[in-house]
Amino acid sequence: MKNKVLSDARMNVLDLPDVCGDGVHDDTAGLQAALDSGAGIIHLPTPPSHYLISRTLVMHSGQALLADRNAVIRLADHAHAHMLTNADHGTLSRGITVRGGIWDGNNTHQTCEYHETRNCLVPYNPARYLGVLLQFNNVEDLHISGLTLKNPETFGIQMGNIRRFTVEDITFDYNKLRDCMDGVHLHGNCHQGRIANLKGDTNDDMVALNADDGWMYEMSRGSITDIQVDGLWCDRGYTAVRLLSEGSPIRRVRISNVFGTFSRYVTDMGPYNVHPGEPSEISDIVFDGIFCAKTPNLDPALLEYARTLPLFRITPKTLIRNLHINNLIRTETVANVAPCVVVCEGARVEHLGISQASVVNLAASPLDFLHNQGSIESLNLANIHCRAVGGAPRGMLVRNDGNIAFQQFSNITVHNLAGPTGDGSLRADGQAGRL
Repeated sequence: MKNKVLSDARMNVLDLPDVCGDGVHDDTAGLQAALDSGAGIIHLPTPPSHYLISRTLVMHSGQALLADRNAVIRLADHAHAHMLTNADHGTLSRGITVRGGIWDGNNTHQTCEYHETRNCLVPYNPARYLGVLLQFNNVEDLHISGLTLKNPETFGIQMGNIRRFTVEDITFDYNKLRDCMDGVHLHGNCHQGRIANLKGDTNDDMVALNADDGWMYEMSRGSITDIQVDGLWCDRGYTAVRLLSEGSPIRRVRISNVFGTFSRYVTDMGPYNVHPGEPSEISDIVFDGIFCAKTPNLDPALLEYARTLPLFRITPKTLIRNLHINNLIRTETVANVAPCVVVCEGARVEHLGISQASVVNLAASPLDFLHNQGSIESLNLANIHCRAVGGAPRGMLVRNDGNIAFQQFSNITVHNLAGPTGDGSLRADGQAGRL
């Protein structure tokens, strides 16, 4: 049924004899028959209990699967299958829409190979169960909205080789019983997409833009370009957005309106040793509207590790061509935490601009705004307000243990913090900055 033109007919699956929705009988055959029927719109109304599926449902080009918001689709015990995908990943699919439903991966009764063996160092195999709820590969014009994603083994949504897509209004309802529980996970060769209005806690990256992923999860490799992420709400989360480049570039990404607390990062940018020695290039990245802090009241063992991680980290061996962070608002209550921004040793940033930032440190320990351990060719800080509550200076606006070729400051206000020279002044290689 490759790219077959479907009718505009709307099919109610509860009208089919093979679909019960009682949570007892297996509805897979009836639901797949509806998807294979040629109907363009498949409607899943709220069932008496829930739809039970035991193998992956497959959608076709030009098809819309519309579920009531409270309709539950649940993976049967020990099914060990992804819940939904597109037909024939080797052939381009076009015009697929998924809207609504509570997609329950039932992870307490599944085991993917990764969690079973703890070995991800095997090649990607499309037949392997990776613990993903929704998996799409090689699709143009993909639209996913209004879903609740519940208890996957690993990712809520996994996508690779996707052009022109929207993923929006998604709720994550994760029990956090597994690690590597990402929210929306993009692989390489994804372009022109919008990811918006995501809420809930995940047990790994809320959004992952991984141009190169490595091993068993690497559905595709290639550049990721022209992506907008807008609206993330998370309390006690892991990482908001991961940008991973190791051989393929990530270019032109805007991340806006991130709210919450995170135990790891707002963002972690750079390689992850998945293709050692290959270049990591991330260019033209804008963050705008970051209202975040570190998660308080974590388990003490986890807190000690989380304290060492900044909100923004640029990892070693990373080249960032142009990074702007605008409207960063941080009120910190957790003691002994890492700076807002860290450029690690071995990372290089051609231009870093940070503007309209307000950081208030309420904890009785130092908090630096920016710690550079690598190389920054051009640094521009504008309209920055940093305040530490208490008497003695706590932390520095810029702590430079690497190299900054040029830096410029304008409209900087600091209270109980030291300037980049350590004496309260703002000076850059003979150029005067202004308080």
